Amino acid sequence: MHPTVGVALVLAALACQGSGGAPGSRRMHPSATQRASQPKDPAQADAELMGRELLEIMDRVMSYRSSHQGRLPSSLRQAGLDSLAPQFIRRLGRKGSDPLVTIVLRNTAGHVLNSCQGTQTVLEDQALRGGAFDVSCTVIGEGTQYFTVPPREPPPK
Repeated sequence: MHPTVGVALVLAALACQGSGGAPGSRRMHPSATQRASQPKDPAQADAELMGRELLEIMDRVMSYRSSHQGRLPSSLRQAGLDSLAPQFIRRLGRKGSDPLVTIVLRNTAGHVLNSCQGTQTVLEDQALRGGAFDVSCTVIGEGTQYFTVPPREPPPK
């Protein structure tokens, strides 16, 4: 084995052990960032999951609009997106002259929400509110409720 490879393996092994305590000891409690990124409310967790998908789809729809002389795509396929994803059904509609994206869970077992929707205001909210934005979601068996999707946690360094 080349000496450089051996040094790299030793450094990698040391890095894997982490900085908490004796070699081989493991921290059993999650870090503050892990706890903050996992909402305790299942409805909020569903809203964040669907809200982030909605934001990504809306961004692609508005990108299409900016590159096609202000015309919105007539379908998600025209924007280069599939309407079916492993976890979601995605829909593109209109609310007045604004695009309306709806994200529906394909399997609602174990979930509190059925769907979330939003217009281009989700992009505006995200830009103006430091990454947070609001979505309107349908609670299974109850009706519509608004949820605020917080900004994403920065990746660990």
